[in-house]
Formats: sequence, C-alpha cells, structure tokens
Amino acid sequence: MTNLTLKDKKLIYWLDQNSRATNKELAKRVSLSEQAIGYKLKTLEEKDIIKKYVTFINTLALGYNHYKILLRLQNTNLAKERDIINSLVKHNNIRWVASCSGRWDINLSILAKTPQQLTDIYREIESKFGNHIAEKQISLLVRSPGFTRGHLIEQKSKKTFVYNPTNYKMKEIDKRILKSISQDARKNVVDIARDLKTTVDKARYSMKKLVEENIISGYTIQLDLNKLGLSRYSVFFSLHKMTPQREEEMMEFAKSHKNIIFMPTVIGSYDMSLEIETQSYEELEETIKKFRELFADNVKGFEVILNTKEHKYDFFPFE
Repeated sequence: MTNLTLKDKKLIYWLDQNSRATNKELAKRVSLSEQAIGYKLKTLEEKDIIKKYVTFINTLALGYNHYKILLRLQNTNLAKERDIINSLVKHNNIRWVASCSGRWDINLSILAKTPQQLTDIYREIESKFGNHIAEKQISLLVRSPGFTRGHLIEQKSKKTFVYNPTNYKMKEIDKRILKSISQDARKNVVDIARDLKTTVDKARYSMKKLVEENIISGYTIQLDLNKLGLSRYSVFFSLHKMTPQREEEMMEFAKSHKNIIFMPTVIGSYDMSLEIETQSYEELEETIKKFRELFADNVKGFEVILNTKEHKYDFFPFE
C-alpha cells in the first residue's frame, strides 16, 4: 500500500471525474501550482498508481450491446489461467477483464451488435478454452451509471455519467479519434491530429462533436487499487417487485454511499449489481446490510465476488 497525502487523493478524485482536465484546471481544484500538479501526476504514473487515462465511450450509441460474463474455470494452473486471460485481453470485442475470487474466476464484458455476434465470440472463446470452463453466466447490460469516488476524500458520491442512445452517424475520423484517446484521455489535440494525419482544427472539431453527441461520455482513470489499500467487490442482487420509483430510490442509495462506483442494471442471471471499493470487508458488509434492510421487499438474494486484478479497461477495444 502506498501512503498518499490529502492533495494526492484530491488530485485522483478530480482526475477520476475528468482525466482530460488541464494542469491549470486541476491546480485550481487541488489548490496547488501547475508545476506541482505536473510533478504529482508524473509520480503517480511512475508508481503505477494511475495506470491509464481512460475515455468513457458510449458504445450503445454505436450500435453495440454490452454483455457481462462470469466464468468459473476448471483443470487449470497459473500458467493456463494466464494464457486464458491474455487471450481475452487481446480480443477486439472484449472491453473489460478482471480476475476474481469466490465462485467465479474471471469477470469480463463483451461488446456485440447482435446476439449472433455474441454467440460467435463466445464460441470462439470456448473453442480455445472450453475444456477449462466449468460454468458461465451471461447477462445483458441495460444501463450502468457511474459515481464519483467519494471515499477518497470522505464525501458523498454523485452521478458522473450514464449512457444514452443517439442517432449520430459516425465518420471514419471519429472512429480513429476514439481509438487514439480510448486509453490516453490526456493526449493533446496536436498529438491526436498527428496520429490521424489530419489538421488540428479537424481533430478539435470532431472531438467537440463526439462530446456534444454523447459519444464521448467523459474521461476517467484506471487505478491500481491494491496500491491504495482498496479492494473492489461486485455484489450481484436478484430482485423482484421492482418499479421505476424503486429503481430511482436504489440510485439515490448508491449516490449517498461514497464507496459505490457503479450500479449496473442487467437482464440475465441477476438483476442489478453494486460495484464497491472498500478498505475492509467489514465496510462492504455494512453497505450490503443497509441495502438489504432498505430494500427488503425487493431483494431475493445476493452473491459477492472480489475482483482481485483488472487486466483490461477499454471502452473502444476495436481495431
């Protein structure tokens, strides 16, 4: 675990909300000089606390459905599990991969335009590693609002982004921009233009349109949570007797708890999950207990997994 100052935590907190913010903007938020911000960013990067600056991309608007998949493995050793994970990380339709502990061994997300494409992608995985997959669960993501990491500076969370459909017609330059910044949200527009072999004005205009049309939903960071003394849990809930009002009340619950960072709603083997970052299991248990007490009429059951390591976090994995 790395000891961080309050200024470090504030910097991470604001980068989590907008990792494309300039050093000048961050300096104002954190009450430091621009030079000090630059130094802190470099230090956090060198210590691998900040792993990447990630762009939130609204793939729903690009025609992709988002499928959450859990895998329980069998007949594996460390080398084989590493082989499976590396293969998943390299796949152009997989946007998130994490190792986990509990009933499941791998937690991943697949982007596919049709159920048939999802079937083809999963069959491709199964053809390589079917002998090592004991069980799978597949769910369709409906929505997944994100919340600020209020636990970093001891304040309540607030909603940061949500995906919405749009009728925007993507151009080739748009796709190339998304690829250029999906894993480097702080890349400046001059470098983006150079990557795309276009003018700065064209690159800047295209980025502005992508933001206006909610194709780019925001900018965040990928952190090494272990170095912050944090663990990330996925708590899967089976629900019933749900209404739009009840779902909104659950949203308010998530916003009021500083350790909840996502609240995905799905159709599948479970109905909703809380993605929670905590320093202790006791803190996790307390959050679950409060949720179950408040929504006792709706919760039929739940399951907890610990996401031990994040291997891929890319909202635009396509080539």
